[in-house]
Amino acid sequence: MCRKLWDGTQHMKKAIIYVFSGTGNTKLTAKEIAEELNLLDIDTTIFDVRNPIHDVPNPNLYDIALFGYPIHAFNTPKFFLDFIKQLPHVNGLPAYIFKTSGEPFHINSVSSWSLIRKLKRKGFITMMDKHLLMPYNIMFKYQDALAKQMFNHTLGMAKLIAIKIKNGDKEKQRYYPWYIIAHYIFRIQWIGAKINGPLIHVKKDICSGCGLCVIQCPTQNIEIRHGIPHFSHHCTMCMNCSLVCPNDAVRPGILNLWRVNGKYPFKQLIENDAIPSMYINEKTEGYFKLFLSYYDKTYAEIKEVTGIDYSKV
Repeated sequence: MCRKLWDGTQHMKKAIIYVFSGTGNTKLTAKEIAEELNLLDIDTTIFDVRNPIHDVPNPNLYDIALFGYPIHAFNTPKFFLDFIKQLPHVNGLPAYIFKTSGEPFHINSVSSWSLIRKLKRKGFITMMDKHLLMPYNIMFKYQDALAKQMFNHTLGMAKLIAIKIKNGDKEKQRYYPWYIIAHYIFRIQWIGAKINGPLIHVKKDICSGCGLCVIQCPTQNIEIRHGIPHFSHHCTMCMNCSLVCPNDAVRPGILNLWRVNGKYPFKQLIENDAIPSMYINEKTEGYFKLFLSYYDKTYAEIKEVTGIDYSKV
C-alpha cells in the first residue's frame, strides 16, 4: 500500500494510533491493530495519550489516523476529548475509531458521538467506528474462559480493522437520538470522577508504598506523600490504580464495592489449552446470553473479511 511521490518513487503509507487506555486493555488492542497494519505494509506508530502530554505526533505527517479509547458511561473519556482539541487541523485525513468495553450493548456505539464531531471540526473524515469487547475492570472480574474468548475475538477484530483500513473501506455511522440524549446525561460521570478522585485512598496497613499506582496512572492523579499514595481530582475513574495494586490496597471511593484487582493475563490464557476458547455460545444462560448476538454478528464479519473463523480458533 504505497503512494507515488513527485519524483515517481514509492512511499509506504504511514498510520498513527492515538490511544488512551486506563487499565491497558485498549492499548493492548491498539498494539494488535498496529501489528496487523504493519503486516499489510502500513508503517504504524502508537502514541499513548497520558500525562504529561508532550511530543505529540503531527497527524499531517501520516496517511491514516486511528483513535482508540475505553468507553466510560457511554462516552469518550473527557481526558481523551481534551487531547483531541490540541491536535492541529488536517485536510480530509481518514480517521478510524476503535473503542473497548466490557459489554456489547448497542448504546455503547453512541460513545463516539462527541469524538466524531470534534474530529470533523479538525478536518478528519471518520471512516469507521468499531466496538470491541474486553473484560471488565470494574464491578466483577470475568472468568478466564470469557477473558480468553474476548481477547481471541479482539485478535480477529484487529485483523478485520487492518484489512478494512488497507482497502480504504468507509462505514456509515448511525446513532439513535435517544442514545445521544443518554450520551449527554451520563456525562455526569465526568463530575463524579472529579468528586470521587479525592475519596480514593489506600489501606495503610497493607499498602507497601511501591508507587506502581503512581507510575501507571494516565492522568497523574496520584502522588506519594510520606510513603503513602494520595489521590486528587484529576481522576477519570479508569480504575487502573485498584486493578494493578499488588496488595489490593486501593479503595476507589464510592466504587469500592465494585473494585476489581488483578490484571488479566491474556497471553497466558491464549496459550493455555486447558481453558475453553468459547465461553459464550448457544447454551449460555443468564446475563451473558445477551452477548451472543454481538459475537454471532462480528464472528461472521471477521470470517467474511479475513477468511478465518475465529469462533473455532
